[in-house]
Amino acid sequence: MLTWIALLVAVAALGYAWLLRQSINQLSGRLDRYNRSLLDTSVELRQLKEELADTRAELRAEILRGQDGPAFRPDLTIREVTALHPQAQEVLASFHIGGCSSCAADPDDTLARVCRSSGADLEQVLLALNSLLAAPAAGDGRVKLPNVELQF
Repeated sequence: MLTWIALLVAVAALGYAWLLRQSINQLSGRLDRYNRSLLDTSVELRQLKEELADTRAELRAEILRGQDGPAFRPDLTIREVTALHPQAQEVLASFHIGGCSSCAADPDDTLARVCRSSGADLEQVLLALNSLLAAPAAGDGRVKLPNVELQF
């Protein structure tokens, strides 16, 4: 008689374990869906932040274009510098600032900080960037860039 009771308890325990496993599988599936949704939302939020930063840089560039004097300043971020003139990235790349993977620059870092960390002369970089605004554009809207000689 005791063995039958033990057998019934064991069968009941197995049945309960099976029900718990089914419940865990359902909850795991729901958790996966929530995690996927959270990841998708995170990616969208990151993209929106990037778009907002780009729009802010473009608006600040428009304000700077309307002012007198040199528009490129040390306190501008790399994002704002590239928004200010379409060829600014080429000038920065000629100083090994943000032109390749080994000299990449954070777009939200200031020009002064990036020049200091890369060893580029800030005055030369500013002179080359401001020459973009002073030089007349060719028929295709591009400015003939001066050759830049780097000394290491």
